[in-house]
Amino acid sequence: MIPTVPLARDVDGAGPLLVAIHGMAEDRRSWARVPLASHFRTVRVDLRGHGTSPRVPPYDPLSMAGDLHELVRALGIEQDPLVVGHSYGGVVATAYAARFPTRGVVTVDQTLDVKPLSARVAGALRGESFAEVMTSALARMYGQLDTAVADEISRSRTLRQDVLLGAWAPLLDLEPPELAAFMANVMTMRQPTPFLSLHGLPVADDYPAWLGSRIPGAVVEMSPTVTHYPHLADPSWFVQRLAAFDSTLGR
Repeated sequence: MIPTVPLARDVDGAGPLLVAIHGMAEDRRSWARVPLASHFRTVRVDLRGHGTSPRVPPYDPLSMAGDLHELVRALGIEQDPLVVGHSYGGVVATAYAARFPTRGVVTVDQTLDVKPLSARVAGALRGESFAEVMTSALARMYGQLDTAVADEISRSRTLRQDVLLGAWAPLLDLEPPELAAFMANVMTMRQPTPFLSLHGLPVADDYPAWLGSRIPGAVVEMSPTVTHYPHLADPSWFVQRLAAFDSTLGR
């Protein structure tokens, strides 16, 4: 059992419990534009190695899910959470639901059908040009996002090479069969779990069937805006979609 670390967090709002998880190199401030607390009792966290949470390896999704569960327990909240994760946070949200009581999961622009990174990309991420490579790659994902919002994301992002290499180790180090087994372990739900996969960037035509074959009942939907950040492109739409999804869940 890997020891958990205490996570920095903000808690506000009233209503059904929601845990909001940011993407790689971001932190809980990334949810500031999204009025989650208008409908939910919201716990926004900094994952380990991000924001003001401890920078303590390992940075794999299962360890991060354990941190989240310990936080929910420490807060004394009895209700099972709706877990919402953007980008890499979607992998963590999935790992959480696979191991701990969860009302439902929403992943935001994160496919779970991941493939190993090429040797060229892996070498660049491990090298001295890490920050430049990541900044360029992330900039290509803004899509139709408002320029001011994209600039705000860029300014608030913190690129930590050790954290990213730890989180992405399966993509960097594992062969395809090993990576598939790793993700199967992350995704295997111990009980039926409502699962909504929202995407701003295009996904493969066969992804809904692929995901449904691994998480029964999972729903894949596209957002109105083409961007890696659909929750920031149209926060009102996003919260309304979460509220509609939550209304279908048991308590």
